[in-house]
Amino acid sequence: MRLQRSVCAVALSAGLAMPAQADLLGIKGGVDLFSMSTDGKSNELDPGWSDKERLSAYVALEHFIPILPNLMVRYNDLGSSGDGTELDLSNADFIFYWQLLDNDGIELDLGVNYRQYDGALREGWENVELDKGVVMGYARSRINLVSSGLFVFADVALTNYNSKQISDYQVGLGYGLDLSLFDLNIKGGYREHDFDVRHFKGISADVTQNGWFVGAEVQF
Repeated sequence: MRLQRSVCAVALSAGLAMPAQADLLGIKGGVDLFSMSTDGKSNELDPGWSDKERLSAYVALEHFIPILPNLMVRYNDLGSSGDGTELDLSNADFIFYWQLLDNDGIELDLGVNYRQYDGALREGWENVELDKGVVMGYARSRINLVSSGLFVFADVALTNYNSKQISDYQVGLGYGLDLSLFDLNIKGGYREHDFDVRHFKGISADVTQNGWFVGAEVQF
């Protein structure tokens, strides 16, 4: 999809530009594998969804200017299929956030997420393109168990207005390694994406996509 290629281009450009700005900027990026189950209805139909494994990938740029937000770009592959139905809720997040806390014990980010859905609903011969954006609140927290390398984390984006109740959150446990060139975080946990909308670009649905995920993150 055009959106997926654009997000990848942004991430690659950021990574290439990073070495020259290492003293002023920080960068982190990661990939998660999401073992996803789907429940619920689309346009009042329950097609008996199949389980899927999907990927999410992200890159974030963080700087030293407190008044300006940091930026994370994240792509989420969230396609589901059932009997005669395909519901693709894939999207890109453009997250603008501020680091309210950032120390050895606890991290806390708050901000705004603009989520651009770029999928479709296909039922039989009918195909409805889902190309619409929503504004969501965003929060992330991480508690480091000092001197152990272990940490717990939570990440949530949500909105609830104009017949749109959409949330996407994950919670889990990770282990961090301080390597010579970068920090490596291995993590895993539970993720849930709730998509409850009415007449959202011609689509009405009440669908939950949830399951376990594992991932890796590098930080410079």
